[in-house]
Amino acid sequence: MRIQLSAISHQPAAKSRGFTLIETIMVMVIIAILAVVVVVRNPFDAIKLRSAARKVAGDIRYVQKLAISNQTRAGMAFNANGYSVYRDMTVAAPYPAAVSPGDPCSTDPLNNFIVDFNDPRCSNYSGVTIAPPFITIAFNSLGSPVNAAGVAIGPETVTVTYNGSQTITIAAGTGRVSIP
Repeated sequence: MRIQLSAISHQPAAKSRGFTLIETIMVMVIIAILAVVVVVRNPFDAIKLRSAARKVAGDIRYVQKLAISNQTRAGMAFNANGYSVYRDMTVAAPYPAAVSPGDPCSTDPLNNFIVDFNDPRCSNYSGVTIAPPFITIAFNSLGSPVNAAGVAIGPETVTVTYNGSQTITIAAGTGRVSIP
């Protein structure tokens, strides 16, 4: 017995068309809008801001550890463009702490721990500012946050700004430094 298979014939499908001119223009417009958004929102700005905030938070933690290890009151005096780190604020004229030799932002010729974000040696952070300017945060020998006179203070915040802002919080009592 022989089975004969017949070929199934298909009707030719409607002619497939390419994209119309309007569809092509719309796709190009969408691509152009996405490109503009990517260029305007420079991802490096967020990286620079986060890096500066981490540097400030790290230096605040350093001051806290300096106070505990030296059993004294160590602190930081902030200004709009940076800060100075002091290893002993119990004396009438506090003296700056020595900075690590690898810190490119130390601008003092005597190698004191003074950070100025607008200094050419600190070019990675140029344009970064700190708010509120002209505040002093210190830590007592137990690592608790105090003011320059040694009186306990509530939670403090330092805001680092560069095309956006990042807040650093110092908890009352414990002195825990955190960046959200």
